[in-house]
Amino acid sequence: MPGKLEFSFNSTRLDDFVLDKEIMTIGRKDDNDIRIENLAVSGHHAKLLTIFDDSFLEDLDSTNGTYVNGQAITKHPLKHGDVIVIGKHELRYMNESSSASDDDKTVLIRRQPGVNTSPSTNLNEPINMPGNGAADLSAAKLQILNGKGAGKELALQKPSVKLGKSGAEIVQINKRPDGHFIVNLDQESNNSLLTINGETIGSRAVKLNNHDVIEINKLKIEYYLAV
Repeated sequence: MPGKLEFSFNSTRLDDFVLDKEIMTIGRKDDNDIRIENLAVSGHHAKLLTIFDDSFLEDLDSTNGTYVNGQAITKHPLKHGDVIVIGKHELRYMNESSSASDDDKTVLIRRQPGVNTSPSTNLNEPINMPGNGAADLSAAKLQILNGKGAGKELALQKPSVKLGKSGAEIVQINKRPDGHFIVNLDQESNNSLLTINGETIGSRAVKLNNHDVIEINKLKIEYYLAV
């Protein structure tokens, strides 16, 4: 089950926020899911991503930074008991069901309207790798094959999905009329960390076929078209 944040100021508990949405934002502006009225807090200060039982925190280039357990972070997989500090406020993450090891976590971040946190990318022309023919893309899913998250699934229902290990390389899967295409967004990192069926894809987009295995730094995820 998803966790919650215990919101406090000067050790006084103010509220609880259940992380029951895939993406939630924290900031000073009215359109945030968790609003903190304090001048030390940026308009859109940080973002929370919740997938399955795990939640991930990302700083949105805030002016004063986002801290977890006293350390400034850019992206951070949350663990039960972690204390997030934004401005002068604290948010304690509570979820005993979250994964125990950071190595088994996968970040899946979808594009959020109005908050631009995506690095620029040139998809160029796609490379079609050998595989099955056209199928119903609405049935496409990702399934984690190894680690403590093995067996967990995510339906690819949105036009664009990003995935990768928190704080490391990031890749993106885009839905097009003729299939799903994967591309490495972090062109400065070693592209060998991303492979499809054991082959590196370089910097160009690759069309995914049924039962293709995506490997990101030893984490294996299968792309398949569910019946």
